Amino acid sequence: MPKKRLQPMHTSPPDRSHAAAPASAKRQWLWTAMRIAVLIAAAGTAYIARDSPHVLGLSSRQEPAKQPSQNIGFMAQVLQKSRGQNICKPEGFVRDTYSDFDSVEALNHRVARPLDSLVHTKFFRTLKVDLYKPCRFWRTEGSCFQRDCIVQPLDTNDVPTAWCAQTVDQNSFGPFLGSFPRQRPEYSDKDFSVVNDETYGDGIWIDLVENPERFTGYAGAGANAVWMSIYQDNCFNVAPYLQDTAGGWGSQLVNVDGKTMPFVQPPHKRRELMPFLESLAEEERGVTLPADVPHEYRVFYRIVSGLHASVSTHICAEYFNSTSNMWEPNLGCFISRIGAFPDRLQNMYFNFVLLTRAIQKMSPYIAAYDYTTGVPKDDRMVQKLIPKLLKSVKRAGLMFDDSELFLGPAGPALKAEFKDSFRNISQIMDCTGCEKCRLWGKTQTLGIATALKALFSYPERAFRGRFTSLDFKRNEIVALITTYFQFSRSLDAIELFRGMYQDIVIDWRASQALASET
Repeated sequence: MPKKRLQPMHTSPPDRSHAAAPASAKRQWLWTAMRIAVLIAAAGTAYIARDSPHVLGLSSRQEPAKQPSQNIGFMAQVLQKSRGQNICKPEGFVRDTYSDFDSVEALNHRVARPLDSLVHTKFFRTLKVDLYKPCRFWRTEGSCFQRDCIVQPLDTNDVPTAWCAQTVDQNSFGPFLGSFPRQRPEYSDKDFSVVNDETYGDGIWIDLVENPERFTGYAGAGANAVWMSIYQDNCFNVAPYLQDTAGGWGSQLVNVDGKTMPFVQPPHKRRELMPFLESLAEEERGVTLPADVPHEYRVFYRIVSGLHASVSTHICAEYFNSTSNMWEPNLGCFISRIGAFPDRLQNMYFNFVLLTRAIQKMSPYIAAYDYTTGVPKDDRMVQKLIPKLLKSVKRAGLMFDDSELFLGPAGPALKAEFKDSFRNISQIMDCTGCEKCRLWGKTQTLGIATALKALFSYPERAFRGRFTSLDFKRNEIVALITTYFQFSRSLDAIELFRGMYQDIVIDWRASQALASET
């Protein structure tokens, strides 16, 4: 299937339980309708980047409901499947895998703690990233200079000398010994992304723990352009309804082409309001792929969508409340970006399964890797936690079968196209205007690419014995484990938001019952 490629630039009705005068009732109905309309607009566009969670009538600190809230009623509709089942507690099997949602969550409960401890050790929290590569595909709108967008670099004195060494080999030199060194390739034929070896080239050392992925306030056409270009130009044309759903991902009122998003504004006519509400609660409100899309294309789309959904979940889980000046979970943010879209929710689980399978396959190599940093406490911690993590991953069994992809005569060509597109996505991350967003976009893209490299560039036997055929850089190992932890955080956040939502619904139903009795 042909795909467009980016080219580098050369340049409710009112409460009638109490008697009221007709004029008063009419005003009350209008006020209620206005509140619903405001919430619909927020859910449709996710234009919440600069506002407090209280804009949607939500907060992580819930107060007892004194009267039925139209906002809560709306959310109850949005977060329900057509069968009345809470979509934040999905059931059955994760598509394209051999694992059900309950098993994935159970595995996450086992690996979450060792992962959390691992990413706080010297080896896994230290990473070199080139954050200042120019965007090759379009003119960017400039950088975000808000405080929370800026990355704080690490003092190179805190980086082990071995990681900083400039390695030199014969291939570094030109035809005459000692002459100009050649430009090292950014990736090899086995890589699914730009790798950028830490021991060579540009980049700054960063402490990932000191620069967490969270809400930064970065928004606008530039933020959406990155994801729009990824979906439209690198996902094999499997996102035909992107224009219809993009408003839930970005945070601006217009698309990158200047046209208004399809469901930015709520319906103006009263008779259209309920159908609009119901449409947001449909099972397949998110992007639904055509039935004849090849398995490999479907997997590619799930990977990209799952990464996007995970990033959005982290933003909503650590959202800055300008009223309390605290970082806290924002349920309204999660509903409008993830909760109302079952496909996005499911694709996060898919990525967790994919990463799990890659770590299973790489287990002997990961177990034998040298994690020495010169910090005895951290080194002992890693030696204790890695076996614990690998044991939990092994117990999960086969959750995803990578041998089912790229089969038949068309397999090699499909794999090459898959690889080329994901490399392209890793380069698009350079176009992100927010430093911290760019850091985490590049890190997690590399983490997933490392998993794909393990699954599809090497046979199982390569991860046994002396590992002589393997070529994994230190930053790939760090990115893989860090990305696995980031998806683990996302699954934890889903459970958190599920609990917050259920608490609200319980209060809402109790207030409804109380109102009907009076």
